[in-house]
Amino acid sequence: MHASIDAYPVLVLPQVQHLNGEVAMSEGDQNAVSRREAVKLAGVGALATTAAGQAVAPRAAKAGPLKTKAIFFDVGGTMLDWTVMPAKIEAYLGERNISVDGGDYWPSWRSQLFAYMMYNTMIDRAFVPLEELATRATLAHAQKSGLDMDRDTAGGIYPLLGELDTYDEILPSLKRMRGAGYKLVPHTQLSEPVLRRALLGRFDWDWFFTSESFAMYKPNRPFYFKALDELGLDVAEVLYVSSNQFDVFAAKGLGFRVIWVDRWDQALEPYGYTPDWRVRDFAEAADMLETETP
Repeated sequence: MHASIDAYPVLVLPQVQHLNGEVAMSEGDQNAVSRREAVKLAGVGALATTAAGQAVAPRAAKAGPLKTKAIFFDVGGTMLDWTVMPAKIEAYLGERNISVDGGDYWPSWRSQLFAYMMYNTMIDRAFVPLEELATRATLAHAQKSGLDMDRDTAGGIYPLLGELDTYDEILPSLKRMRGAGYKLVPHTQLSEPVLRRALLGRFDWDWFFTSESFAMYKPNRPFYFKALDELGLDVAEVLYVSSNQFDVFAAKGLGFRVIWVDRWDQALEPYGYTPDWRVRDFAEAADMLETETP
């Protein structure tokens, strides 16, 4: 169903903010890009992009007829409300006679877990499922913080994510997107058990992908392109939605068009990739998407 790379046209997508600048790839980088990936990336007219001084698209920007077929969603922090996690962690550890300031603990714990996930991503053929990886990261964090914590206690922090609720506008906005004809797909590093507890039962998703789907974490390229392959889609046919700048940079670097859900008026970090749209919440994203023709 996909054209060969030789015949695949470069698409010009109306009213999409792409980034300027030529991209130079080394011979090794070129060899690392598969023929299949090149077909997908050709769909957005480039293998990569650079910032080149472009500003973020205005809020509630209106898209043209982009022929999007599916939307991939990050989950943690994007759909699930992380703001209650400091209180949850503080209560959980307090019940076990471990006193912490949840407001300090949560961001530092996330940083430790993120570092372990990145290590695991860089070590080929050494995938560690997230429940185990989070337990190890929690023990390392406790050691650095001078906390006396056993393995069972450490193993209970990560599953708290499964107790989170969605932001208020998420489910009504998803129904609007579904009504407009899009396939809706969570694409997350969370494990399947946590995703099922927190999200899967709340909406009739078309599909979902977790870190366990392909035994890898973001931003590993196959995590994205294997998902596309399973759905029979090209990168030009999918929008990526996330509130996390890490996801924005990864998805843009791989050729996706990206909606950044910026709930907190953050400054965009100067990593080198700019989202195509910047919206306040999912309701604004749904407003924009209703102008498209899937």
